[in-house]
Amino acid sequence: MQGYQKYRKYQDSTENKGQKFTKVLLILAICFVLFLIGKSLFGGNTEVRSTLPESNTNTTEDVNGNTNEDTTDAEDTNANTNANVNVDTSSADSFDIDTCAKVYSRGSAAEKRVSLTFNVGTTKQGDIDKVLSTLTNAGVKADFFARGDVAEEAPDLIKKISDAGFPVYNLSYSHPHFSDLPETGMSEQLEKAESAISQITGKTTKPFFRPPYGDADEDVLSVASSEGYCPITWTVDALDWSTEYTPEQSKERVMSNITNGTIVLMQAANATTAEIVPGIITDLQSQGYEIVDLDTLVAL
Repeated sequence: MQGYQKYRKYQDSTENKGQKFTKVLLILAICFVLFLIGKSLFGGNTEVRSTLPESNTNTTEDVNGNTNEDTTDAEDTNANTNANVNVDTSSADSFDIDTCAKVYSRGSAAEKRVSLTFNVGTTKQGDIDKVLSTLTNAGVKADFFARGDVAEEAPDLIKKISDAGFPVYNLSYSHPHFSDLPETGMSEQLEKAESAISQITGKTTKPFFRPPYGDADEDVLSVASSEGYCPITWTVDALDWSTEYTPEQSKERVMSNITNGTIVLMQAANATTAEIVPGIITDLQSQGYEIVDLDTLVAL
């Protein structure tokens, strides 16, 4: 009998312990569920979107869908570290940024005027000296658009253009599609390019910005305007970068698309560019066109 009583006490004790353990597990489970609910309502990690591409490959696309890959030369690395340059923040004399209500692909048709513009999308200097000397010797205006990362890696290239007397405007920092970026990403691209280029030239890149790939919608226009820029694309791309075009074909492409207000896009340092620029200038002037800078062309 005593053995049976001891057994019952042992069984009762075990059952009580089991019940207590079950209650503890239940309480812990309830606490964990409440914790998860609270976390979902009041916490959680926010995903951060990178606004800069990892690649340094720049693809230029004209209005006809042609593409150009300008890969940054890793050997041309000469980072600009001068952070104490006094920057002239005044923008172009003739153009009023407050009147920029659209993305310009051409200037006014009221006058027989055209503009020659050049993209600086690679650190390779190529025939930039020939291009600059041709423009200088002909006494014509021209405008350059440079990437900020190129300016950081090849500041001597940007300085050479600026020292020759030509303005260097904003081509973004690393040439992404702006319509794929949030507003903060667009602003970051513009501001980083402005900082990199102005530290070399001592001048602001405002008021003109060339959207990479000609990719500009209402959001791009809005952000650019808020940053003090007016977006400028182009009327005709010379395709001077394309291996499928001979210099003669590139020149013909330009001249066959010339009308009042045309904005011509060429690449700054290509051998083809250096070859065709003299003939383009001569032909334009013989046809009675005045070659002017952008702030004059789009201010009319």
